[in-house]
Amino acid sequence: MDADIEEMTKLVESCALCRCGCCKDDCPMYVELLEETISPKGRNFMIRAVMKGLITPDERAVRIAYSCLLCRRDEESCTARLKNADANETFRKYLVDRGIPFLPEHALLVKSLENYGNPWQEAKSARKRWAKEFQNKKASSGKNDILFYVGCTFALDRSLQESPKALARLMERAGESFGMLLEDELCCGSTAKRIGHSKLFEKLRKENEKRLLGTGAKRIVTECAGCYKTLKQDYPGLSDKIQIIHSAEYLADLVGGGKLKFGKTSLTVTYHDPCHLGRHTQIYDPPRELLKSIPGLKLIEMENSRELSKCCGGGAGVKTAYPEVSQKAALKRLKEAERTGAQVLVTTCPFCVQTIRAAAQSSGSKMDVLELAVLIDRLAEPKGTGAR
Repeated sequence: MDADIEEMTKLVESCALCRCGCCKDDCPMYVELLEETISPKGRNFMIRAVMKGLITPDERAVRIAYSCLLCRRDEESCTARLKNADANETFRKYLVDRGIPFLPEHALLVKSLENYGNPWQEAKSARKRWAKEFQNKKASSGKNDILFYVGCTFALDRSLQESPKALARLMERAGESFGMLLEDELCCGSTAKRIGHSKLFEKLRKENEKRLLGTGAKRIVTECAGCYKTLKQDYPGLSDKIQIIHSAEYLADLVGGGKLKFGKTSLTVTYHDPCHLGRHTQIYDPPRELLKSIPGLKLIEMENSRELSKCCGGGAGVKTAYPEVSQKAALKRLKEAERTGAQVLVTTCPFCVQTIRAAAQSSGSKMDVLELAVLIDRLAEPKGTGAR
């Protein structure tokens, strides 16, 4: 038996021994739908029944499998600390590997990944569209110490291209030697892996790893929380060959080293922990330390932050399959941010920016939703005043 399948089977059996249901109230999907089978415990019971041959995984079972955000918020309330998200991701792989179709809503994502190397149905050449002022930063073997891995969503969503531009400007301002793959960059495979398409993920992983290592860079910097988790945790041995850091850590290091400086501001912000950067990879302090280093900036935490942060509703294929539920989760998170009195909600994930910003626009909220590098770029002093 596959090790992941064996671990999944053990987990659902352990869950069946417990009747607490502590996971339910902190599952964003259950809170919205109030269906027992949508709760982590309910999904585990369904998985157990399938593995025991008690039920056949029909369309309803597949819908249940893809109702999870893989956010791990429920695990913070689980007395047994069961890794429900891992079990559900494995179950999706189990279904796909046995020829059971994933949701039709995800078919276009998969086709786009197969044809274009990204989930956004964009030509490969579109990846460099945002970087007109950085064409001289094309990576080549041994040329740069740092590879800026942009990721599909920041590179291809026109509403988010301010983020890679901001980070690239900050790197230039700090005098860093960096390069980018631009049109040769390939999806990290996170989308394929989260929906259970392991064969497609492995194809993307192997080719992507070849391109990344081929640059000869010593470090990979990415500002996408999903890309960071995938490269760091789902590429076996890659982090032993090349250092992988998130832009929040990287920017905090630049500020700590005196390469970036700030004038005084009177801005009040709140910070939203993305699931992939927070609960999945335990990066909580660097973005907060970075924000607190800005003179005059006031950081106010939301009621639910760090490990208890509420998911924005945009992950693991849920935004595509359950758009209305995703929007409700984003609106709840936005309202929690508004209650802090902050002017700006800052986060470090493209999907969090997408979903919460959409909630702000649809609700008429005055709160600005910004990716971290964009805020830092706006507040950092001009080139020449930051470097020592």
